[in-house]
Amino acid sequence: MTDMNPIPPPEHGNDPLGWREQFRRALAHPKLADLGGEPDDEALRAAYQLASALGHCRLYGVDLGATDGTLPPDIAVAAARRWDRLLGEWTLKVTRLEEVWAGSGEEFVALDASADLLGARMESWAVFLAIDEAYQDAVEHAVPRRHLKSLLDSALNALDRFDAALQEAADYLTPVAGTQLLVNWRAVVSREYRATPPWWLSGELEELFERIQTDAHGWLPQPRQRNTIMKPPANGAIGTVKKLLAAAEGLRVGYDSSVSATDGVFEPVPADLRPELAAYLARQYPHGLFRHQRRAVQGLLKGAHTVVATRTSSGKSLIYSVPVLNRLLTDPSATALFLFPQKALANDQLQRLIEAADSVPTLARMRAAKPWLISRYDGATPDDDKPAIRNEAQVLLTNPDMLHYGLLAWHERHWQRFFTNLRYVVADECHEYRGIFGTNVSYLFRRLRALCARYGSSPTFIATSATVQSPSEHMERLTGLPFDCVGPSEDGSQQGERKFWMVRSEEHPYDAGRKLTLALAESGLTVLTFCMSRTAAERMMARSGKDNKDPEPPFVRVYRAGLTRSEREEIEQGLKNRTVRAVFSTSALELGIDIGAIDVVVCVGLPNTMMSLWQRAGRAGRAGKQGAVVLIPGQTPIDTYYADHPEDLFARDHEPLVLNLANRSVTHMHYACAMKEAGDESRLDTATLGPEIAAVKKQRDAGDLQEDIFYVSDPHQRVRVRGAGDEAYRLMLDKEEIGEIDPFHLLHEAPRNGIYYHGGRRYRVQDVQQKERIVRLKPEFSPHVTTSNIGTRIRVRRASAVRKHGQVIVARAVLDVNDYLRNVTEKHLNGTKVREYPGAGMPNNWLPTEGTMLRLERPFWDEVTARLGDGAAKAALDTTARLFGSLFPTVTGPCDASDYSATADCPKDAPPAVYLYDMVPYGVGLAVEACDRMSDLVDRSAELVRGCECGSDEGCFRCVRNPQAEIAASKLATQALLEMLRRELATPPVESEPATEESRAATGKSCPKCNYPTTHQAKFCSNCGHKLETT
Repeated sequence: MTDMNPIPPPEHGNDPLGWREQFRRALAHPKLADLGGEPDDEALRAAYQLASALGHCRLYGVDLGATDGTLPPDIAVAAARRWDRLLGEWTLKVTRLEEVWAGSGEEFVALDASADLLGARMESWAVFLAIDEAYQDAVEHAVPRRHLKSLLDSALNALDRFDAALQEAADYLTPVAGTQLLVNWRAVVSREYRATPPWWLSGELEELFERIQTDAHGWLPQPRQRNTIMKPPANGAIGTVKKLLAAAEGLRVGYDSSVSATDGVFEPVPADLRPELAAYLARQYPHGLFRHQRRAVQGLLKGAHTVVATRTSSGKSLIYSVPVLNRLLTDPSATALFLFPQKALANDQLQRLIEAADSVPTLARMRAAKPWLISRYDGATPDDDKPAIRNEAQVLLTNPDMLHYGLLAWHERHWQRFFTNLRYVVADECHEYRGIFGTNVSYLFRRLRALCARYGSSPTFIATSATVQSPSEHMERLTGLPFDCVGPSEDGSQQGERKFWMVRSEEHPYDAGRKLTLALAESGLTVLTFCMSRTAAERMMARSGKDNKDPEPPFVRVYRAGLTRSEREEIEQGLKNRTVRAVFSTSALELGIDIGAIDVVVCVGLPNTMMSLWQRAGRAGRAGKQGAVVLIPGQTPIDTYYADHPEDLFARDHEPLVLNLANRSVTHMHYACAMKEAGDESRLDTATLGPEIAAVKKQRDAGDLQEDIFYVSDPHQRVRVRGAGDEAYRLMLDKEEIGEIDPFHLLHEAPRNGIYYHGGRRYRVQDVQQKERIVRLKPEFSPHVTTSNIGTRIRVRRASAVRKHGQVIVARAVLDVNDYLRNVTEKHLNGTKVREYPGAGMPNNWLPTEGTMLRLERPFWDEVTARLGDGAAKAALDTTARLFGSLFPTVTGPCDASDYSATADCPKDAPPAVYLYDMVPYGVGLAVEACDRMSDLVDRSAELVRGCECGSDEGCFRCVRNPQAEIAASKLATQALLEMLRRELATPPVESEPATEESRAATGKSCPKCNYPTTHQAKFCSNCGHKLETT
């Protein structure tokens, strides 16, 4: 690394603003020598000034001569700390900019305020360049950089909030466009950065300024008076919400129901616990344990595998903590493994376990002797800490991913002691283990059991969930072991009254949800608002910012993936002391994390599953207090259906937790991993690993299976625990890997030229390198978003249960689904289209699966096109597929919307069809259920379109409008097609011979790499490009 040295006096020429001189003065500041230890504010300012001067020199192309270099790490760290603090101050000033313009008697005062904030954004650009340069240099030279990275991440999160606030307040920034400031900046920015200017230099502010000048309708709104009550309202959460809903304009209550409060049922602490632990529990819980807690603990102490399926906030974490701590007291060498589907859950439970252990004298002494006795071990664990954790940990908190990559794969080198003494395995929130993720976890548990048997241990499994259907059966499928269940009938927890409302609004659901959230928070309630996506949460937060003018720190926050631990703790603490009263969140706060006392939960858009609905509702009214839940349906067909039939929603059971252990691809990968862990294929414990693994071994022994996965040296790296299929792509920012993405989400979220969100920050995808499995990223600062336009082609490989109704065919089908990228559309946040990129060069996403086919025979389709026209007929068919996909759960029973999909395919050389299919390789038997309910699905779709209240034929998002459709849909055309389908389906069925995909049947050949169907003459696979052997 090249450190900074004093430079000669400034020269003029390429430095019209004199930044070389400012850099020289900043470099000579004596406080730069005081950055060791804990620097004072003056030292932080000196470091920041140097970073700013260097960054401006980079930005303006100022030559610093032979002594040029990067910031040393200590200066970069200090500058990042100062920058983070300034960004918070600037963001607060943006939220008050409206007041400045509305209340200032002198226009130049308000204009200066706007110019200063744009100057701060320009300065942030320069500071980022200098600090990021220092970080990249540290990466290249392998210099310790963890502290710098965390500070830079925190600052960039703050920069995102500053940017969002500025863009929301763009109207108040536009007068600066009438000055020379932006012109001067553009003139001096170097050519390197001028090519792709950031949003404030792109000309958009000038365009907005001209529109406002042309159409001036009093564009400066008056400040809104805020109620800053901090104490909870006297009439409680339910009464306050009821009053606000009655007074709110544009909100219409469509459903009003409640769940009564229940008193706790207590029983004594079990007598067979060690006295120290029993005494601690008696102090903590003077009334005793809840009935279900005591019964579950007693069973676990006897070694019974147990699943606890009681309500949210019923103390399930105590159930699995007590037996583990008790075992440590009786067996000081015992170990326990806690598995959580999310890292935030592990963080939450770690503190509780440590606090409990420190309250029991013997355990406190054990922790004093072994500081890592109770530890978290996952991807966020510093590498320097891992050896000590592997040597000392006896209670290990981790996730399925780390169990696979970090424990099972390295059992001989690092974990023999741990597995030899393993006594308990905890699976918290076990309902999360479903679909392809659950299938992988099921094999992980079997591999874990086989490994424990090898080391002479047989751990007791403990599982918990508030929203699991058939808990014992699910855990038996998940682990291969019999389970006792402590369920709802034994639930003795104390629960407060919980009230539910479903409301509809004339506004967009996001606007209605934001306004209701702020009104509830202003009344003194704490509100948790769940949004359908990370982007939605961020935008709702940004739009709330300009109303947030309380004199105390802002009470509205956003909670999502990518926050630092300190940011999460700040929000959680703020909810407890009510300095934070409103949080816009993704599903990150859905599971059982302790986030303090929440009075109201608002769901903007109905959750995809009943499990999710009840998990979210369970965040309100914990610990026996009142809780209120407000549901605001989104603009989708299924939300519209349940808004019209709310009783149907609340009558639904939890979704079945589908696992598919017969999934060939998943089974083969876990077979290879188990073989590696056993050391030799002949030593596989097929009795523990299950019949599917035993069947593979039988084929292998017969010489019938010779796939590549069985011969690789590192099979563990080929398995994606939360997915299936091809190897993931690495996300690379310069030389640093910041994450990975699977091929399915690559096509939808990170195509070439797309804008990708990761860790709360935005990046432009520069390139997708298929061979190396790398996605190249660079930071993105424009106020734009991109959308992938995905096309789908379907091949029917095999059909069964074929029924012909007149001129339409309904059948179950084995399918090849091939998604491809048509193009990428880039738009400004205001909706204006900026440009469109072609989709060529991106890999296709091939999914072998199963589902239901509704095929329209050619005479019937000719009748449809003659009546509606070609374009309208195709749009109506696409809309029908969208309706089928949305309404599928209403006719077949509860299911997870992420586990299936629907599409229409209208090829030139074959009859058109609508397909419903599983979004899991080789299927899980879900979408095939639509085959027997096709008439019901058509009826329900027709009912929704006919009953929608929108006035125009183009419809709305609740019925037929699709923002990604190439041709606008028509309500009348869609109704006509559905009525024609209803007519045909009323015809008595005629059984038909199963159809097969002709080319597949003719050749029987597939690509050896991706298994995609090919012909004998093909030289390359049309799906993955692999070179084929010709015959």
